Amino acid sequence: MRARVRYEKTGKLRFVSAIDLGRLWERALRKADVPIAYSEGFSPHPKVSFPDALPLGYASTGEYAELVLAAPIELEPAMEDLNAAFPAGMAVLDAVEVTDGAPRLAKWLRASVWDLRYPVDQHGTLDAAVNSVVTADEALVDRDRKGEITTLDLRPAIHTLFADITDEDDDVHATVRATVHHVEPPMRPSEVHQALDRAARTDTGAPLAEPTLVTRVAQGEPNQEGLVEALSGDLLSPQPNTRSPKAATRDRRTARQRDNRAGAGGHERLGT
Repeated sequence: MRARVRYEKTGKLRFVSAIDLGRLWERALRKADVPIAYSEGFSPHPKVSFPDALPLGYASTGEYAELVLAAPIELEPAMEDLNAAFPAGMAVLDAVEVTDGAPRLAKWLRASVWDLRYPVDQHGTLDAAVNSVVTADEALVDRDRKGEITTLDLRPAIHTLFADITDEDDDVHATVRATVHHVEPPMRPSEVHQALDRAARTDTGAPLAEPTLVTRVAQGEPNQEGLVEALSGDLLSPQPNTRSPKAATRDRRTARQRDNRAGAGGHERLGT
């Protein structure tokens, strides 16, 4: 049985590395007695995959994992037990069984929605900076690659971008929500801030304050309205075979060649 889960990673756990995240899941699965399948070999590992690593220091309410289970289970009570085994800041928000033949989860994680939180007094500056970035033909940002500075255009990666004032538990702050396509090379929330800061300096001559918190809100398939999240039913079903006749012919030819080589190798071994 395969299951896909959406989980959150918040609070102090946003400083847990990707390696330690795997260990945290392994301990929690064992404590909750979830029958996770293990890989074979000298050092077996639980079959839990994380398709898109969250940068260290960022929070998220839209992280995904895929679990391969050794036996069928009822997901809802199992996830409740798993949540009880997790430390504060980690929790499964939703879980679904995956139909056999469904495409890989990473195929549907084509964009991320990020919230960049700023002090509320930055709202006017942010609003103007967002408008400048959205209406510009390009949004150039600098990236340090092993000591070499390269310039990238962030603008093609931006799906939507807007600023607003948010009130959460009497904590009022300015928020920029950015939906960013998963392009190559991947664009980072820090580069969204860099583009906004560059626009603010151009407009007002003053730098933009650093965000106090960056949170990935969701991942999925972008559309005109925003984003279709990755646990939608249509994204869990087997997809029709859309390979071209030419590709199918090439696959059959490759298979015949492989069989011929295997047959020749078999005769040689029999001869010896």
